[in-house]
Amino acid sequence: MNDKIKNIIQDCNINFLIGSGLSLPYLKTLGNIEKLLTELEEKQNMSASKKKLIRASLYKKYFDDVISKNPKILESDVTAQEVLETYRNFLNILNSILLKRKVTLLSKEVNLFTTNIDIFLEKALEDLNLEYNDGFNGRFKPKFSLSNFKKSHFKKSLHYDNTAELPVFNLSKLHGSLSWEITPNDIIFSCELKHVKEVSSKTISPAHIIDIPEDATIAKLITAATGKTTDASTDAFMEAYEKLLIVVNPTKEKFKHTLMNQTYYELLRLYSNELEKDNTVLFVMGFSFADEHLKEITLRAANSNPTLMIYVIAHSSKAKIGIEEKFGKNNIKNNNIEIIAPEQEVTGDGSKIDKFEYDFPTINKNIFGCLLEEENVENIVTEEKINNPEAEE
Repeated sequence: MNDKIKNIIQDCNINFLIGSGLSLPYLKTLGNIEKLLTELEEKQNMSASKKKLIRASLYKKYFDDVISKNPKILESDVTAQEVLETYRNFLNILNSILLKRKVTLLSKEVNLFTTNIDIFLEKALEDLNLEYNDGFNGRFKPKFSLSNFKKSHFKKSLHYDNTAELPVFNLSKLHGSLSWEITPNDIIFSCELKHVKEVSSKTISPAHIIDIPEDATIAKLITAATGKTTDASTDAFMEAYEKLLIVVNPTKEKFKHTLMNQTYYELLRLYSNELEKDNTVLFVMGFSFADEHLKEITLRAANSNPTLMIYVIAHSSKAKIGIEEKFGKNNIKNNNIEIIAPEQEVTGDGSKIDKFEYDFPTINKNIFGCLLEEENVENIVTEEKINNPEAEE
């Protein structure tokens, strides 16, 4: 498998689709909150007050699990460092692979598509001082535009004017980002995440909110909401959260703001266009394809572009089965989607269990780190042959 991926990376346009599984355990995954919110909006016979209470509770759960910890990533919070370091290792490996790539016809760039709204990727890229395009341009008030993507970077030496292409990462945040702030006409970059901190300052009284268990269903939430009402603290939280809501909304509707809706579909089109290119590879990590839009776009690209190769790295064998069911075996025409699951071993009772799980550190070590190690070994062997040709004889 590593030999196959190594050859593909050398000769293909490189893309990644990154999901929330890579930001574990610091941030939790979305779970079924998107499904619950969507079902809630579809309830026609529910009172407005009860619907508001359940919606506020779901938003609070989503905020606490996914959003609220992001400012601490900027503050070098100790509990975030392990995940941040894994992102840095991943980007360092890719940067080294691009530098060593022998093909000169392809630009030294990687497209990083992610549904994550957290700021781990931006922080890691910044920490490593790597060249990247995130759609923003400007210094005092950076503004977002798709025209800011796909820019190559070259470096000239100070004395001899030798030119070299630098590796570049194109970071496309498909569901928006907590670093995005909406003005009437533009998306601007918010480096301090003030809007997140503002929501954090709003506390809701436990008497005016309901708990959201991991196995929550709309029926259970309706029962739990019986006899409870919202109050001023709930309204204050919702008012502050609405400022985030136009940036990212975990429902199938996604965005209520017209500018965000437009940006969302433009980014999806960018993702689709990249997958339509000849000789392209897409690596999918930490993503289960629960997002129907992305699943359909990815499947359509795989069926229309036989030169596209997609590797989906499943967290476990069970996760692999779930992803296969989402795609449907008969829906893949070109046999160009491969789902990689952990190796298994046979137990004493004859059943099979995974030897490990494909969490982010394991992906770095077992897949991309191995590619880099093999490349380094080959370079050392080549240098020895050049410097000592008699040794081969």
